[in-house]
Amino acid sequence: MSLRKFMHPRNKYKIPPNFKDLAALYPEFKQHIITDLTGKLRFNFKNEESLRVLAKTLLKHDFNLEVEIPLEKLVPALPLRLNYILWIEDLMKHAKINNITGIDIGTGAVCIYPLLCARINGWKMIATEIDSSSVTSAMENVRNNCLDQLINVISVNGEYILKDIVTDECTYSFTMCNPPFFNLDKSDEIEKKSPPRNAQTGNKIELTVDGGEYSFVNKIIDESIELGDKIQIYTSMIGLKNNLSKCLCELKQRNIENLTWTEFCQGHTKRWGLAWSFVSKNQFDLTTAPVIRTKTYSNKNNLKKNVTEFIVPLMGKFPTIDHAIAQLKLWIHELKIDIKELTLLNDEFDGWTFELSCNEDTWSHARRKRRMLMQRDQSTIKKICIESDTELKQEIPCRTSSSVDSHLPNNKKPYLVLNLAIGKLNIDVNNSKSTDANEEIKIYMIYQSGYGGKNALETFKQYLINKFDIREYIQQHKKQNAIKL
Repeated sequence: MSLRKFMHPRNKYKIPPNFKDLAALYPEFKQHIITDLTGKLRFNFKNEESLRVLAKTLLKHDFNLEVEIPLEKLVPALPLRLNYILWIEDLMKHAKINNITGIDIGTGAVCIYPLLCARINGWKMIATEIDSSSVTSAMENVRNNCLDQLINVISVNGEYILKDIVTDECTYSFTMCNPPFFNLDKSDEIEKKSPPRNAQTGNKIELTVDGGEYSFVNKIIDESIELGDKIQIYTSMIGLKNNLSKCLCELKQRNIENLTWTEFCQGHTKRWGLAWSFVSKNQFDLTTAPVIRTKTYSNKNNLKKNVTEFIVPLMGKFPTIDHAIAQLKLWIHELKIDIKELTLLNDEFDGWTFELSCNEDTWSHARRKRRMLMQRDQSTIKKICIESDTELKQEIPCRTSSSVDSHLPNNKKPYLVLNLAIGKLNIDVNNSKSTDANEEIKIYMIYQSGYGGKNALETFKQYLINKFDIREYIQQHKKQNAIKL
């Protein structure tokens, strides 16, 4: 599926470049254009040299930047780089940061981010690089575009990422980084995970790092804690979604709450952007900064259809959210429902999320069993004169498990799979607000799949309402909302 519609709205490559016009203007680019039998122009994205010429042509045509991209060095994909820069523009505007100075960690041979930031916005940039040949190439590209006064390329030894270049005399606006994806000890992963649509570019130094991407970003987080607000906003690109989840957990475990994340969508490729700050939320709050998240768009129309919710007051047996979660886990265990804790990528949610999966309706069975026991007790009193337990069992119709479950399909598909979130949420799916958010929690249940359908979700909800013993409370809550309306 093409992700072009989710590109940053100001990204000029949201509308694809006109290769016919570029071929007419740039002879070197024209050599990489082929006319097929139908008369259509074709560009070979699987050829490394073609990608190199394309990047140079677009930088010249769209940004008036003359660059050299050495052989065996990473060829920058401009739509992705531009998505990242435009998001940082949004963050700077959101935080009302002026006189901007940014730090590009691992600038590479092209020095692509500093060149674009300086050319488009006039920002001052510090570009760090560990590879000596890339440092030389980056400096040449800066000089050739007369941007020496805005861009300072610094060679670093790699022991520290930021601490060696940040000084007490300066305050820096942001950091940016496109970290190596792969673990140095597992360099064979490069071949296995290389993009199938475009030719692979870059060398081992650019694509690998000791410990992989997560380890590198985690090192930035470590150093950011020491540096604090000397840098106003720390950012990094993330190439693997699993690493984004782990980095978010890492930040929250360190009590860093002023953070956000976004998605960079281009063509058929998605990357993620992570940002955090030690500046007080009273000065600027990153959790309310502009972001792009494709799941928000895709679920926008279906979320209300698949979600059900109810409010639980924090009182009596459940004075805190921890008491409610502990009891909820116990009930789920008693019902023999499989449970898997989830990491929810949502800055507005503070609570517990998990996936539930079961192969049968155990909660309705529990109610039926209670009714059957009550009926059996009544029948026992009426038939007290019967001496034999065997005779008693013969006279009392008893529904066996096979008859109870005879309506279930004879397959291995789950009866119900749902996501459940319990906690205090800042935003309500149905735009309704709690009357006293400090003393109430909300439970969201989102139907995912299962042959029991949404009716199974609703019966499970009623089971939980009965177990929490809040039916009267919910009815009173509805009356109060009706009066306010």
